[in-house]
Amino acid sequence: MIPTWVPLALILLPLLAALLGGLLRQRAGTAHAAAGLLLGLSAALAAWQAVAVVGSGAALVGASCTWLDLGTWQLAVGVMVDPLGALMALVVAVLGTLVLAFNRWYMHDEPLAGRFPWQFSGFVAAMQGLVLADNLFLTFCCWELVGLGSYLLIGFYAHKPVAAEDPAYQAQKGQGARGVVETELSPGHAQWRAFVQNRIGDALFLVGIGALLAATVARGQGGPALGFAQLPELAAAMQRGADTVFGLSGDTLLLIAALGIFGGAVGKSAQLPLCGWLPDAMQGPTTASSILHAATMVAAGVFLVARCAPWFPADALLAVGWVGGLSCLYAATVACVQWDLKAVLAYSTISQLGLMFVGLSAGPLLGGVCAGTSHLLTHACFKCLLFLAAGAVIHAASGQQDLWRFGGLRRQMPVVAWTSLAAVLAITGAPFFSGFYSKDAVLAAALAAAHQHGGAHWLPLVAAALGSLLTAAYMVRWWLLVFAGTPRVPELGEHAHDPHGAARWVLLGLAPLTLAAPWALGGWLDRALGAPADDERLHQAHTQATLLALAALGLGAGCAVWLFRGAPGPTAVRERAAQWALRFAALHRAAGELWGLERAWQRWFRHGLCERAATAAAEFDLGAPQRLAQLEAGQRTPVDHESLDGLWDGLGRALARCGRGLALLHRGHLGVYLATAVAAVGIGYLAGWWR
Repeated sequence: MIPTWVPLALILLPLLAALLGGLLRQRAGTAHAAAGLLLGLSAALAAWQAVAVVGSGAALVGASCTWLDLGTWQLAVGVMVDPLGALMALVVAVLGTLVLAFNRWYMHDEPLAGRFPWQFSGFVAAMQGLVLADNLFLTFCCWELVGLGSYLLIGFYAHKPVAAEDPAYQAQKGQGARGVVETELSPGHAQWRAFVQNRIGDALFLVGIGALLAATVARGQGGPALGFAQLPELAAAMQRGADTVFGLSGDTLLLIAALGIFGGAVGKSAQLPLCGWLPDAMQGPTTASSILHAATMVAAGVFLVARCAPWFPADALLAVGWVGGLSCLYAATVACVQWDLKAVLAYSTISQLGLMFVGLSAGPLLGGVCAGTSHLLTHACFKCLLFLAAGAVIHAASGQQDLWRFGGLRRQMPVVAWTSLAAVLAITGAPFFSGFYSKDAVLAAALAAAHQHGGAHWLPLVAAALGSLLTAAYMVRWWLLVFAGTPRVPELGEHAHDPHGAARWVLLGLAPLTLAAPWALGGWLDRALGAPADDERLHQAHTQATLLALAALGLGAGCAVWLFRGAPGPTAVRERAAQWALRFAALHRAAGELWGLERAWQRWFRHGLCERAATAAAEFDLGAPQRLAQLEAGQRTPVDHESLDGLWDGLGRALARCGRGLALLHRGHLGVYLATAVAAVGIGYLAGWWR
């Protein structure tokens, strides 16, 4: 067994990297090198930890200390490494190291490059803390730190104007682009939106934690609370117990706790209806997107549900499946019509996360937790590779991101083309690739749950199958438009070339992880994640799911190849696609408009609830709208006595008058003070106060 200091080192080394990166921020190359060496050391320790923990199958309980002692129970801060946590910590450490190495090439000529290592390393440290925490309290603390790191990286280019006023965005915007509100699309707005939508999820997360704490107090349970090792026992007691808390029975409180925790995961993992922040987050650096919004941050919600799913009640698991299935299908339809190179990958991430939740909804007994977590790990690797490949293409094209202006780049960028093709085959679920191994397991678990429970449990399966079909279509379209055929804008590819140095080896190093063999060889991952024994029912579900996955792959990829295959002339592919778009104009326009979700968010939440609430608060504080307008114009106005501002001003004036009146009696004359005292005593005596 490994020493107990190893998990702590996995958190402290990235923190040290962030400190050094901050001190060396004026020297970008040195900052990248120093942070990269420390992250590389953490990756080596994470590999040692993963081999030891996965090999033994036993959890490592590390150092722990009490943070808050409330008498009968305490909130503690400690680390725990089980096989799931060990594998996730390894993925975070390895991908963090590789992305930082790639970024040194990607940002070599940017003036802000020195800022990236410390922000990125701080995020990695927070993510490691989340993965290795031994209780929900510490998980939530690191959850918020992950949000802070994401906030900084999303707004990395905060100086950029909104898209409507950005000449660079307008020049490279795709023809007929729609869906987003360009007057409010900017890195600054993306920061704000990510903050708000994640806070909604975090509020639900706190509700879930509060429900579990209420049950803990009601039971009189002593010792550290909210520990992952104790939660299954607490959940079982809540289901058995007849005690009520706030008038709620134990099983009702357990359902509230599970839905609250899942609500936090919905915000962090960008699921319906809190999914709009993730595409906007592509305003940050592509290298940040490759790990924050594809491999780690958005994966935190899936990781949390995977940790807690064994004690989720059946109704909560059904909600997980419905939200995941609808998110998977929604994002897949939107990705099919996106023109932006990175937007396709962003919506693909939402769709794949939904697929993971569909797997988790089947529960541990049907292999759902193992399947969803397996897809989490495989997706982290091939999606990171896809984003890095997209970054290499954008770098080569001087910032261009319009899919319809590329074409034929496989000749100038063979390493990027073929490594990204491996990642595309993985995400589409092609045989012998990692996505086939994990996606087949997800569909098999969902199919087994549908057969066992019937009714509403069929919807997650149907949505996941349709989402898988569309995934094959839009990802093959993505690769064909960028790398296949002939150049549609020849000048874009004139100076295109593969990344050089360490960046090229990063792409080549990630490519083998897109294959199924590293994950499925010997069945080690299934054993590590606790896959159930393969009985006849599950074997039949796997067989049917394999056929379903292959049918979805064949139909989706076949349609994409037929529609977007190379043709004579640079505009032939687009003309063919436009003809089919006209045949399905209503669906194409609805998907292009994001099914109205973006407009609804802007109208009902941002300009509706938020602005009205802000206006009401301002009027309550400062006065009528006319006075607000005068104050905004810099004019001096009389106080509105019906406002909170007027109330405080009136109270201040009243106290000032009382002070002036009392000051008349305090002139410093001893005779006046004695006469006043004698008069007071006399009046008191006559009134009988001292009788």
